[in-house]
Amino acid sequence: MNITIPKPVNEVLTLLYEKNYEGYLIGPTIRKMVMDEKIDKYIIGTNADVSKLPKILKDYKTRFVGENDQTLVVENNKFPMEISEYTSADNTLETYLSEQDFTMNAMAYSDEDGLIDYGTGVLDIKNEILRLNGPDDENFIADPLRILKAIRLSGEYKMRIDLQTANYMFDLKEELKDIPPERIRDELIRILRVDKSAFYFKKYFEIFLVIIPELTLMERFAQNNPEHVYDVLEHSLVVMKNTENDYLLRLCALLHDIGKPLCYQEDENGVGHFPNHCQKSADMAREIMNRLKFHKRDIQVVTKIINYHDINIPEKENQLKQFIAKFDEIELEMLFKLKRANILGKSLACVNELKKLEKEYEMVQELLKRRTCIKKNELKIRGKDLLDLGVKQEDIGRALDVLYNEILDNNLKNHKDQLVNYTIKNILPENYDE
Repeated sequence: MNITIPKPVNEVLTLLYEKNYEGYLIGPTIRKMVMDEKIDKYIIGTNADVSKLPKILKDYKTRFVGENDQTLVVENNKFPMEISEYTSADNTLETYLSEQDFTMNAMAYSDEDGLIDYGTGVLDIKNEILRLNGPDDENFIADPLRILKAIRLSGEYKMRIDLQTANYMFDLKEELKDIPPERIRDELIRILRVDKSAFYFKKYFEIFLVIIPELTLMERFAQNNPEHVYDVLEHSLVVMKNTENDYLLRLCALLHDIGKPLCYQEDENGVGHFPNHCQKSADMAREIMNRLKFHKRDIQVVTKIINYHDINIPEKENQLKQFIAKFDEIELEMLFKLKRANILGKSLACVNELKKLEKEYEMVQELLKRRTCIKKNELKIRGKDLLDLGVKQEDIGRALDVLYNEILDNNLKNHKDQLVNYTIKNILPENYDE
């Protein structure tokens, strides 16, 4: 194995050695070198007091980052570096490496000592196995978020999780309840971004139930409808599988039908129906995302897309314009992508819906190209303008609706002078005195 340290990085390591300090490339940096991946930054571990390093590195531009300024960044556009003191109590490399999460991250390197791998890091990488670092489950107990991290790394690197490691993950899954929701959210987003994320949600479903217990409602809930061949959970995972790598879109897919079990009704023929399930699913998604501290904008997008995912696209141009005006272009793209994935998650009897959806998408794109789909709040006339013209306060809303619909029907342009003239001629009383 040939590991080459870039000259600027080696110069920094040499300065540490000259002051009788240790300096090793550690963690993800060595993992990526062993896996022949691109290095985005060079992480250096040392037994030196980091607060004293700027003096040693006086010829370099440095700055402190992290909690309590624990990490020193050495700025280099091509080879960015971060230096941290070993976090182990005895401030030794061996103990520090023993406390790392997985064997693939528990390695170090210097030109002087070569590759240091006290465990099975190199072998596990070669065999594509993700293994908890250490002889027991202590590293999961120390930070249970590593359970989700294991799922994410398994997906990112296409590595099989070691059987004992997987057993620890399932045994300790309840410990995730004590992890701050922001940390859960960030790891969940990373999992949603990996290839085949639906596969990992299915394989480790019991673990995900700890952080999203509402998912249990969908499990084995039969839909009893000829449009569907899967239960609600399996359908949602298939929809998720058919989405592209976008964490918000995949979250929409996962949660788009989560309210179905609470809306289930059967008709006289025993066929299942789910009235108002879009709204119920959106409400539940909002509650879940608020609990996990998702950002406000993410919550707004996901709940809106879920709320509209099963609504028919209007055929009449006027109504279609009003529909389009509810969304920005990114949201519209997401909605159509979710609708398409949703159709692919139904029975073969629904395959013709894809052609209809494609036609609807083309109609939307054409209207967007013509830029005639303004939102109501984009009218060039305001309520105050109408009051000044003589429209009564109680008639303002109706007048704005009339003007808006005339624009959507292509009878008016959104120009203030046209809107004023139309109001005078068609909305105000005949005896109105200009």
